[in-house]
Amino acid sequence: MMSLPVVLLLAILVVYLISRATSRNGHLPPGPSGFPVIGNALQMPKKNEWAVFAQLAEKYGDVMHLSALGSSIILLTSRQAISDLLEKRGHIYSDRPVLPMASGLIGYSRFTVLAPYGFILKESRKLITGTINARNAPQLQRVIEGKVLHLLPRLLASPNEFRPHLRWLVASIVLQITHGRDISDSSDPLVQLAELVNEQFSATATPGKFLVDLFPFLRHVPEWFPGAGFKAFAREARDTIDRILDEPYQEVKEQMLLGKAIPSFTSQIIENNPNPKPEDLFVHKMASTQFYLAGADTSVSALETMFLILALYPDIQRKGQAEVDAALGSHQLPKFSDRDSLPYVAALVKEIHRWKPVAPLALPHLAMRDDTYNGYHIPKGATVIANSWYVLQATQDLRMLRICSNRAILHDPSIYPDPFEVKPERYLERKGEDANPDPETFSFGYGRRICPGQILAEDTIFLVTATVLTMFNVANAQTLDGHVIRKDEDIDYVGGTITHPPPFTCTITPRSATAELFIVTSLESHEQC
Repeated sequence: MMSLPVVLLLAILVVYLISRATSRNGHLPPGPSGFPVIGNALQMPKKNEWAVFAQLAEKYGDVMHLSALGSSIILLTSRQAISDLLEKRGHIYSDRPVLPMASGLIGYSRFTVLAPYGFILKESRKLITGTINARNAPQLQRVIEGKVLHLLPRLLASPNEFRPHLRWLVASIVLQITHGRDISDSSDPLVQLAELVNEQFSATATPGKFLVDLFPFLRHVPEWFPGAGFKAFAREARDTIDRILDEPYQEVKEQMLLGKAIPSFTSQIIENNPNPKPEDLFVHKMASTQFYLAGADTSVSALETMFLILALYPDIQRKGQAEVDAALGSHQLPKFSDRDSLPYVAALVKEIHRWKPVAPLALPHLAMRDDTYNGYHIPKGATVIANSWYVLQATQDLRMLRICSNRAILHDPSIYPDPFEVKPERYLERKGEDANPDPETFSFGYGRRICPGQILAEDTIFLVTATVLTMFNVANAQTLDGHVIRKDEDIDYVGGTITHPPPFTCTITPRSATAELFIVTSLESHEQC
């Protein structure tokens, strides 16, 4: 039996020969030179990937090539390149790469978000969009309106806990829809389980985050092997997703047998498919779980950014409050029917998505066949990543910031003037061809892999923003160590695939004694009804 070093040496030799053969297939896009055999594997960033890729793109262009052990990675850093490939050629780039850690060892490829192009993806998206669509919007919006009403007294009673309150809100909306489950607070076991899944997913879903992503043959080493701690992490993550697939679904099924189930997405699936085939049963469980997993962390991040913006930009807060006051008058909470009367608030929501997008790097796509773009060869099997943010966070040098935003998307000054400033007016003042593009185009994925829950997320963020502006004043953003956050400083968001602002506090106070009384009485009236 061959020793491990011999096996590794042979594996490297095979990869080297494959990479040489691949490189002769066409003229690859430019990119940084790597090391023999392993390419750029050891140069892949471990944090703030979008910032590192931003610097590289300034030298190599908006379509850039890296390699890792013979596997090609194509980075897209312009709106044109993303549109041309992921949107217009979606039939070529609709697959997902197999990420050794996330897809293989853990099994996230079983979920819609990383599923390969095939049965699971198509069937789960069909189920999700069958519920989250324009036809069902009024019913979904009633759920959001009711839950937001319950958010207000929580913010009033314990404003310092606004972040857990936001997590409760998103969980209560989604789990009411998917499982008919009434969540009292974010300590609910199902919420805790779902947040653990999201945390583990965010830590693993970016290519190159773990050594096994760069050297896939490491997946065969035993868990006790030095440096193989990733295998213990993978084992724990597998156990977590098995639990979240089975436990909520089984709970709804048991409630249905007892005649106590509240109508929901999951109960309807079970009712319509009492004896599903094993492959269908898995898709049903996964689709019902995917609702929350896909939207929870992203929506919470966007809402945290909303509070940060209101605290840092009091003039924006005042303009938003003036608009809701003029449109709604006093003693009235905003509803979705008021959306057309609140264009400034809608524009603010767009800036929330643009200024600090929750997913700076879009989830990777996979080239399903060889392709050619602008004279460059994109090989079949290449991982294609869109850098949606492309803002340099690695330096405070304003000159470098300007340079590194020249080919930006959400921070391109030719598309969004003063890109590092929050300016809702940019969507209201420029019309026709000069209009700023809707940043939500770049916030929910691309092509045939666009997030199927986009409508629900957009509605939730809009109504919470409008409601907070109506009832509260937000000010004094500070980090947990007491540092006062200023709007002119570089706020380094943290996280993996999904990013969040650094933990911060802010003062959240009722706009008036009348507003405070209204918060209390409106909830009482709602509960009596």
